[in-house]
Amino acid sequence: MKRYSLHTEWELAADPVPCQHDAPPAGYPLKMQLPGTTAQQQIGHFNTAREDGFLTEKYPFCGQIWLRRVIRLSTDKLQMPHCILHLERTRMTRLWINGQPAGSENSLCTPHDYDISGLLTPETEIVLCIKNTDYPVPGGHMTSQDTQTNWIGVTGGLYLEFHENTYLSDLQAYPDAAARRVTVKGILHGAEQVTAKLSVSQSPYPGTGGVSYAVPEEVTLSGDAEGRFSFTISLPENAPLWTEYEPAMIALWLKLPNGEDEPVRFGLRDFKACGDHFELNGVPVMLRGRHDGMAFPLTGAAPTDIDAWLDVLQRAKDWGLNHIRFHTCCPPEAAFDAADTLGIFMEPELPFWGTVDAPGGEKYDPEGQAYLIREGLRICRAFGNHPSFCMFSLGNELWGSKERLGGIIEILRAADPRPLYTQGSNNFQHMPLQLPQEDFWTGVRTGKGRLIRGSFADCDAPIGRMQTHAPAADWDYESYLAPQETDRAAEGAGGTAEIEIQYGTGVRRVKAEKQEKVLVPTVPAISHEVGQYNCYPDYDEIAHYTGVVEARNFEIFRERLENAGMGMQAREFFECAGAFSRECYKLEIEAAMRSPHLAGFQLLDLQDFPGQGTALVGMLNALGENKGFIRPEEWRSFCGDLVPLARFDSFVYAAGDAFTLTLALRISRPSVTQQPYRVTLTCGDVQITALTGTVPASGPGYLTLRQETVQIPPDCIGTAELTFELPDSGITNHWTLTLFPPVSPVPEICTAHSFTEAEPYLAKGERVLLLPEHISETVRGFYCADFWNYHMFRIISQNMGKREPAGTMGLCIDNTHPVAGAMFSERFSTPQWYSAVTHSDCAVLDAAPAGYRPAVQPIDNVERNHRLGMIFETAAGGGRLLICTVRFDEAPADLCLNRLHHALADYLQSDAFDPAPALPAEMLRQLFG
Repeated sequence: MKRYSLHTEWELAADPVPCQHDAPPAGYPLKMQLPGTTAQQQIGHFNTAREDGFLTEKYPFCGQIWLRRVIRLSTDKLQMPHCILHLERTRMTRLWINGQPAGSENSLCTPHDYDISGLLTPETEIVLCIKNTDYPVPGGHMTSQDTQTNWIGVTGGLYLEFHENTYLSDLQAYPDAAARRVTVKGILHGAEQVTAKLSVSQSPYPGTGGVSYAVPEEVTLSGDAEGRFSFTISLPENAPLWTEYEPAMIALWLKLPNGEDEPVRFGLRDFKACGDHFELNGVPVMLRGRHDGMAFPLTGAAPTDIDAWLDVLQRAKDWGLNHIRFHTCCPPEAAFDAADTLGIFMEPELPFWGTVDAPGGEKYDPEGQAYLIREGLRICRAFGNHPSFCMFSLGNELWGSKERLGGIIEILRAADPRPLYTQGSNNFQHMPLQLPQEDFWTGVRTGKGRLIRGSFADCDAPIGRMQTHAPAADWDYESYLAPQETDRAAEGAGGTAEIEIQYGTGVRRVKAEKQEKVLVPTVPAISHEVGQYNCYPDYDEIAHYTGVVEARNFEIFRERLENAGMGMQAREFFECAGAFSRECYKLEIEAAMRSPHLAGFQLLDLQDFPGQGTALVGMLNALGENKGFIRPEEWRSFCGDLVPLARFDSFVYAAGDAFTLTLALRISRPSVTQQPYRVTLTCGDVQITALTGTVPASGPGYLTLRQETVQIPPDCIGTAELTFELPDSGITNHWTLTLFPPVSPVPEICTAHSFTEAEPYLAKGERVLLLPEHISETVRGFYCADFWNYHMFRIISQNMGKREPAGTMGLCIDNTHPVAGAMFSERFSTPQWYSAVTHSDCAVLDAAPAGYRPAVQPIDNVERNHRLGMIFETAAGGGRLLICTVRFDEAPADLCLNRLHHALADYLQSDAFDPAPALPAEMLRQLFG
């Protein structure tokens, strides 16, 4: 085999929509370097648009491009009878060789290989047409402006591959790890039978060798009518298995008598679904995953070199993850090579987000379905040898026919039984079901109200536990995953219904089959797109977008904030919203860790999603840079393969209270050795409790260590730190609790419920606490961080006639303020503020002077940009006015509200209460009556 590289400059003719040419054009006035994309080379017209929902591509192109190259081939290559033109990754292509049509290809996920044997001459003209419109299916995140852009060009390998008359192709390895053997299948060209030399060795990295294994020196390959052959060989008993921690790779080489050789790399591993969990080589494993839409803002197109993917996937491992689900996309081979090397469990997904109907159905698309089946088969053929390719999904949030989806799984599994298959990710949404053909199930609910993630959009109500309850560390998803006696009460009558759903970024009415019984998965269940806790933008990030896209959306957001008179608070909003998002993720991930019947979770996301309204939901930005909210080693303490867990029912207690503390571990390692642990709860210099013990030698699973009653001393007030340490493993998890005095009567102070009521007291120079009964313009109080982003779900909610999201991202608190000090506040939202936020409406203070800062300020989203106030103050009418929008009368016995009411009263009467005349009386009168 010989190769001729086509990595060079090509002649180019651009043919934007509406495309003018159906055959090679007469002229090629431009130049383009391949591999590469038009956007990377700034070919086309500069885009002056300013998109606010996604990153703006500087040089977008929609249509087709014509590429021409004349090559001169040596005699030795021309004498080789077979030639393949290989394009590693591209769009839809058509090919002409010396003016003659040579075929077309349309895979978005796999290489385009053209057999051009017999068409070459010493001077050969190659014309390639690439098109990025009118795909057979929409393409999901393979073609989305929200992620990698709808780029056009060729990336990765681009070459001619010449073969002798007899050669091998399509080698596929089917390992049996338990038996230490491998079956190899392939295609023999140019002969019915041939004897090949065989060698097998370790191969830690593509193209490298290592320890050789004793195997037969030769093997006879006998092809059938289509040239297909198969043989099985045994490997030594000491041949290493491919595991998450020791991902050993093996290379098998076949060399023919004419010198043609062909390798296949594989890993000895058995990845199986066993009841409610996964096992790798007989060892239970929990998947800690993230969503990946292949967003690469610097290049647009995903990289095709292994070093880039080693960086991406090592970053995931650094943050405690072992699994990547590719949303409606499939990465290039380099990603699987990197995952093989690092021990990552990969789940590509067909590039589809829609309806898969049966024949006769309203949305039945036979051509689209045929394309998806072909694409699935091509993905398995191209990447199935990789041990990291463990799982395969039919698409994202699909609707339609369960029989048709099951049938597609059967087709794919018959062709390739190596990966585990699922019907899709979160299919049938509110009416979930498990297909008999699928190996695992991915979703967000197992029935109405049976939620297995913590947060949802309002249009998908009921919303999640993170959004409806005060923060706690004692909840899990077990009752919705394991069979319960109460499940019978939730069972329905079956039949079909037409319902309105969120459909991608829009709304659609679909017909769905009602389930007679609640879903209790009998296969491993994975929670889908967990998290989505929105953060505020970092405007310093704008300068980092030096590639094919620019963050003009960030520029628009910054201008809106400046126009709202809050530009100087941008950094505070970013830091406070980010810290709060971090705490939300910790609570939700720990709930998953406390759920033994949950086989895994897929975060959305560890990093920001740059589109769909701009969803800044990550601890990393869209470039993969750490935003600074938490270090990876801290994240691993609650999102790793060994997680210390403390179960308790509240983050706020009264001095003198007692609570139950349960200590447990979620173990995802193959084993844990016997080792000591230490748990302490301290408040300042006071050690409330100290527990020590021994973790027994254990395997994977959920291990309860002990349960204790913790008694808080009656004089212990302040912030308390609970730590759970495994010193031998170097792991410490921690939680911050708040200890308040018990509920007691609030002293009498001058209190008004409207500004009009307060004015006479202010005129006398008095100090007044205004607890308004009516506020003319508000945003409802909502403790949890905004889900995904306000822009997208405001539109969806409006279109569905549902309640709009609150759209806030936690609190920005002046923690030097006396009231904040009495609440033992951080600068961001913490659990002691849950009751206050929930029992409040935030006043819209847009009429306040630029730069005015409430003491406790809910952070608004980048679309609305209200200056919001929950606690704020001003001199007015000759007196001093302290305003709090919390409705204390709704929960008079609430510990946190009682503490806040005391703090307000104490501050009102203190010398520190001396506000400037910041807010005009007319504004206050309009707001509060």
